[in-house]
Amino acid sequence: MKKELTILTTFSIAIILVVTGCQHSSASKNDSTVTKSVTSYSSSENTAIEEAATSETSVKEITTEEITTEEITTEAITTEAPTPTGLLPEERASITMGKLSPDHMYYNEVTTLDPACADYINELSIYDAEIDDTFVVHISLPPDYNEASTYPMVVMTDGVWRLSDHPELRPLMTSGQIQDVILVSIGYPNTYNYDVIRKRDLQTNPDSFLHFIVDNLIPYLEEIYSVNPENMTLTGHSLGGYWAYYALFHNDTIGKNTFTNYYIGSPSMWANTDGKFMSTYEDEYYSRTQTLNANVYVTVGANEDKNFISSIEDFYNDLQERNYSGLNLTYEKIEGYDHNTVFKPSIKNTLLMFYKKDSE
Repeated sequence: MKKELTILTTFSIAIILVVTGCQHSSASKNDSTVTKSVTSYSSSENTAIEEAATSETSVKEITTEEITTEEITTEAITTEAPTPTGLLPEERASITMGKLSPDHMYYNEVTTLDPACADYINELSIYDAEIDDTFVVHISLPPDYNEASTYPMVVMTDGVWRLSDHPELRPLMTSGQIQDVILVSIGYPNTYNYDVIRKRDLQTNPDSFLHFIVDNLIPYLEEIYSVNPENMTLTGHSLGGYWAYYALFHNDTIGKNTFTNYYIGSPSMWANTDGKFMSTYEDEYYSRTQTLNANVYVTVGANEDKNFISSIEDFYNDLQERNYSGLNLTYEKIEGYDHNTVFKPSIKNTLLMFYKKDSE
């Protein structure tokens, strides 16, 4: 009996060592790579272990020399691979980075605002395999950018209309009103039909677009710039506002708690994804958790359609009544602005709200 217990203990220790070794090996792998390999036991060792698990007689026949930590490798344990993050080889190979190209909508408007903007706005082209499409991303670094420091990042959807916001928001930094931030706007090539492509990313496949930003774009930007991952802001207006709400209610899943702050402008509450309206996504989130750690700023133009405004306010009030732990919720109806003009004052207010410099 003593011999049996000794052998069983040895077998258990070996298995514990295998699992520990597997965990250690897994932790040491790069997050952006999923490596699979197979190394088999010898047939006699494999037979001995199977018999040990099913027969008391077989256990007595196995000696400690037959089961050693060197012989049991991490490949003997099969575990489910985590969702991969980071760029696939073909995605990384697609990347081009350069200065702001004149082949872009509103380029002349931007150079009129600031002739030097081409010196500080970088243009990134990046392919996403899941969506099977290429995005054009504009990035402007703060005036006194220093690689030794880290900076909050503001990610704006609908980049085709956001280019002018880069030079317009820059004075908030140069005047010392806000902290230095990295501005990022995500758009498309000029040849695209924006109505069709926006619906694809913001309404039809909002999960894929969020995957692209969280798992591909941001990790790459963190590779090449000094980003503060603890203080990121996501912005969206109109259909982009609908999508920003979607991202908020998936921050614990697809979003991986990437964003701390959300600006949601004039969200299209009439929109739905496969018949699911935003209230359903919020219900699903609430059923998972009553904690929502986020700062959320919602705006609408006072001159917008009254029914449109009512739908936004009704949803906002319902969200407020949930009383989520950790949620800081602010709503503002901005006088004198309509659906097409309210983003400009709203994005300025967003940066002043989330990144205002402390008085010295």
